[in-house]
Amino acid sequence: MPELILPSYAKVNLTLDVLGQRPEDGYHYIRTVMVPISLADRVTLRTAGAISVSCSPAIDGPPESNLAFRAARLLQDVTGYKGGAEIHIDKVIPVAGGLAGGSTNAAAVLTGLNRLWGTGLDQQALIALAMRLGSDVPFFIPGRPARVEGVGEVITPLPVAPGPIWLVLATPDVAKSTGNVYRLYDALPAHRHLDARAVEQALADGDPVALARALGNVFEDVMLPRHPEIAAVRAALLEGGALGALMSGAGPTVFGLVADEAHGRALVEKVRPMARSAFLVKILDA
Repeated sequence: MPELILPSYAKVNLTLDVLGQRPEDGYHYIRTVMVPISLADRVTLRTAGAISVSCSPAIDGPPESNLAFRAARLLQDVTGYKGGAEIHIDKVIPVAGGLAGGSTNAAAVLTGLNRLWGTGLDQQALIALAMRLGSDVPFFIPGRPARVEGVGEVITPLPVAPGPIWLVLATPDVAKSTGNVYRLYDALPAHRHLDARAVEQALADGDPVALARALGNVFEDVMLPRHPEIAAVRAALLEGGALGALMSGAGPTVFGLVADEAHGRALVEKVRPMARSAFLVKILDA
């Protein structure tokens, strides 16, 4: 039975801005700098007669609600492929953490089954399919640092200087709905906007100090006041010597940018008691 095993990397948003809504469907226009990080699930794909999905540890809900299942079914429907696949996901990325664990799994299934099934779609065709699954999924098809705009479909690769940039991730035990975070943001009386150019330049220069100064996420404006656990983790990262700290995506995961690996390991232990998970990771440049 043919088999393919793929890493499925998480992401963080170094800057995230909301620019308005698309009139016809209410989807939000965004501008964000996203980078893949070394934290990863493992996706195992095997050819089979039908599509099935399992996760370890198990995730609540029917398999058909899993984004990985929906990705396989979409590829099957679009290409007319007659077989199926057994999909198994070894989960490491915190679920509903603002790190796009479901989206990266879906992208891994699209790219992996395209190879395993021999369906022959090019990258642009896979990105178009990914857009039908969710706004974060297209980023993971090329899977490299990028400015992402529109409703997630405009992906501009960004240069990253060689050399590791280390991040401490901490995910406090806060439940959230991304859709509700958007609704709360829309209801704010005023909206600030961010300039992503300083983040892009700092990545190109490999300058973690400049990168730390340039971090920004407009969703902090609604999440930090409502969830003191997130604000406390963010404060602890900064008090522990992080160069900068930011909530990723719609949260609740917060990352702290650190100067080196040794400092990062010490800081992980400091914030671990405040979080349901904590990791030391690095930004992947390709």
